[in-house]
This record gives sequence, structure tokens and C-alpha cells, in this order.
Amino acid sequence: MASTILVRHALWRVSVLLSDTSPQYARWPEVELVQWLQDAQNAIVKLLPLAGSRLDTIKLVPGALQSIASIPAASCKPGDGTTPSVPILGRQFLRPICNMGSDGLTPGIVPRVVERDMLDSQDPTWQLAANASKTVREVVIDQQNPRYFMVSPPAHATTDVWLRMSYVANPLAIPAGGVPASEVYAYAGSSTQTITIDDEYIDDIVDYVAARAHLKDSKYADQALHQLHAGRFLSSISGRVAALSGTNPNFTVLPGVSMPGAPV
Repeated sequence: MASTILVRHALWRVSVLLSDTSPQYARWPEVELVQWLQDAQNAIVKLLPLAGSRLDTIKLVPGALQSIASIPAASCKPGDGTTPSVPILGRQFLRPICNMGSDGLTPGIVPRVVERDMLDSQDPTWQLAANASKTVREVVIDQQNPRYFMVSPPAHATTDVWLRMSYVANPLAIPAGGVPASEVYAYAGSSTQTITIDDEYIDDIVDYVAARAHLKDSKYADQALHQLHAGRFLSSISGRVAALSGTNPNFTVLPGVSMPGAPV
């Protein structure tokens, strides 16, 4: 699902909590808050990978070996109907959905997920370019190398081969904020940039940014408020993990902050 919450509205919530609204960004520069907002999204996906899940149609490169580490914008047709303007940085391939033809728009057969040993034993030459095809029939996933996968037959070299797949990716980068008096994300401004993970995480984002703001060496920072917002963030994420897995990870420190014992 595409995000709908504007960055300027998210940062206004933070500014209200920081008593930094008259004028906005007088105490904490916009550029810093935008950086922390991006850090918040990255921390959420680090701890809750499914928060970064995507369902897109990707153009394969010729051959058997494929990567989601950096997917060019032109090689991605997002499932939410958006148009990417920057490369998608994948973290973990999850599963194939179906072939999507040479135009990326025509659903085809569903590939099987198979073990590489099976393909190797059946045909040791399966990765050779001579076996290339316009249709993927098997996909090999290696959990030790989550940004890579292999397809059989190898993807054709001269005809585009598109595959719809689910995978986890880093949140798309939010353009940097502006200098004082030229802010990009003023509440009353006109920016239409949205956060780049689902709207349901807005409370967690706001708490994370507020916690980072109060960790700064500033006369406006308050250690007690840092602990309050960090605790709210960690409690919310812990609750989500517990709901998904039935296991409470008992997070105690804020990710993205250089503190002893911080989760990685």
C-alpha cells in the first residue's frame, strides 16, 4: 500500500511535541529532523522486516543469477502503482509470484521454488546461457545470500523477462530538508513528499524522531523526554514483534543511536 502521510505533516507532529512551532524548526533544524525521520523508517524495517515488504514486477538481467540489491527504477513496476524515480535497494528476496511476460504486464505461469542441489543433479549445465528462456520455471533461494536468487532456465539475453515477486527493501530515501528560512517541509508548505513506509507506523516514526531530538546536545533537549519517547517506540515495536511471532524481544535501547548494547 502506498503511503499517504505527508512528510511535512509528520514533522509537524514532531515539532508540536518539541514545542518548536513558533516558528517551526527554530530549535531543531529541519535537515536534522528529516535525517532522523529516515533513520526511524530504517530502524523499523530493521526490526520489523515486513514493514519494508514490496510486491513488484522486476525485469531480470540475462542469465541465472539475479540480484535485488539495487534494482534500477526502469526495471521495476511497483505493485502499488507508483513510479519509482530512484533505484530500489532490496534486503531479502521472499518468493516469486508469477512470470509477467516480455512487457511486464502479462501474468504467466507460477515458478516453483526448488533446491539448487536438485537442479544441479538433474542438469549440471542448467546455468549456461545456451539454456536461456523467456519464461522462468524454477527459482532458487539462498537464505545465506538474501539479496540474490537464481532462475531456471536462465533469463533470455535479447527478450525482456519480467517476474512478479515479493521481497523486503529499504525504505525509499526522503529528499533532504532545506536550510533555515528555506525549509522544504514547513507545515504550511506545498511539498507532496510522503513517508515511504506504511502509514500505520506514523506513531513509531514520531516517537523515534522526538527521542533522537532530545538526545542532541542542546539546551532544548530533555533526557527524561528522550527516555519517554524511546520507551514508547521500543514498546510499540516489541508489541508488534510479539503479535507476529509470539516472542517478546524485550528491546531496551533505541536503534540507530550509538549506545552500548543497541540492537543491530
